[in-house]
Amino acid sequence: MIDPAIFTTERLINTLLRDDSHKLNWRRKAEIGLDEDGKCIVSLGGYFLRHSKGPRQGHFWDSYPDDYQTPELAFMALLEAEPPYWMIKEPVRSETHDLPENAA
Repeated sequence: MIDPAIFTTERLINTLLRDDSHKLNWRRKAEIGLDEDGKCIVSLGGYFLRHSKGPRQGHFWDSYPDDYQTPELAFMALLEAEPPYWMIKEPVRSETHDLPENAA
């Protein structure tokens, strides 16, 4: 059994947010809170995290929120979500596509 008394909330959250494979640190910028209707929502940059109930089930960013019911469920959704599309930049491409002279 895992003893919850040995954990601190701050250290646990920092540990879970440390693994940001996209190096954008975007999860730390997200907010989890209650809206004016008392719904538990996840927001970032004016967009809200939602869960697809259709064939592409998963979390995505949209213009209106879903109710995640509890902060814990909202946090788990944030950990499962992909980064918002507007935070991913296109790779910089070279003007020429020629190989260097020493390339095989």
